[in-house]
Amino acid sequence: MLLQPESPFEFKEFNENSLIKKDIKTKKTESTERKCIHLNKCVESNVHKEKELNDSIMYAKRIQEGMMLKEKHLHRLFPKSFILFKPKDIVSGDFYWFTKIENKIIIAVADCTGHGIPGAFMSVLGINLMNQIVIEEKNTDVSSVLQRLDHKLKKAFSYSSIYFDDENQTCDGMDIAICCIDCETSTLTYSGAQRPLYHISKKELVVIKGSCYPIGGMHLEPVRKYESTIAKYIKGDKLYFCSDGFADQFGGPKNKKLMTKKFKSILVKTTKHSMQTQQLELERVFKDWKNNEEQTDDVLVVGIQL
Repeated sequence: MLLQPESPFEFKEFNENSLIKKDIKTKKTESTERKCIHLNKCVESNVHKEKELNDSIMYAKRIQEGMMLKEKHLHRLFPKSFILFKPKDIVSGDFYWFTKIENKIIIAVADCTGHGIPGAFMSVLGINLMNQIVIEEKNTDVSSVLQRLDHKLKKAFSYSSIYFDDENQTCDGMDIAICCIDCETSTLTYSGAQRPLYHISKKELVVIKGSCYPIGGMHLEPVRKYESTIAKYIKGDKLYFCSDGFADQFGGPKNKKLMTKKFKSILVKTTKHSMQTQQLELERVFKDWKNNEEQTDDVLVVGIQL
């Protein structure tokens, strides 16, 4: 049964209450609609900004890849070779570099501070400096190259107490292994900053270690001197350059780092295969070890057969 107001006053009060309720409902609806419109605009704006960011990073990737020679160029110098390159993000803080000057081939692999966009900026700077020092200055003395690289990197970041105090001093730098291969004398000259060179000859692995300090970063030593090591090689010997990303990957049954010892063991076990097969085996091992874990760092391994 529909209840009716018993007096004009009650009817008026009833009508006013109905109008108030209707007005409140209308305002709530309008407020909800405004919030939905605002939320949709925010979502559209975020999608647009994310697309712009992704487009920028993809463009940065093309720039970085354009500054590094392709694997086919390495094959012209060493037909039996490979480049295993797996950035953690779209762009990488690792880079490889090589060139030929007369009868000498210079090849380097570097691991810059950080990964992603900050690491990529460092890698682009490193590639430019290597071009200046080796190609423009025609410098094939690998220890001298590292000395010059360290000097130029410090200069680029103005590492000085004039600009930085102890709290704000930057640690940007890189670890690098560089080798000059003399094709006429069958000798290789190596120099490194916290990155080794792996040399396999007659199925025996020799680890040639570099200096214990990096390129750039904070200079805690009064003087840095990058030493060089000279070794003979024979046809069929293999050289491997790498960043620390492969060995530092977490995974396996106990979710631990793969470690350098296991990485070296993989190199020795697979050295009987062709370089292409060895690359595939390294990729398989890395994938199996990583499994569902996030990639820890940029990964770069360069292998060449002399």
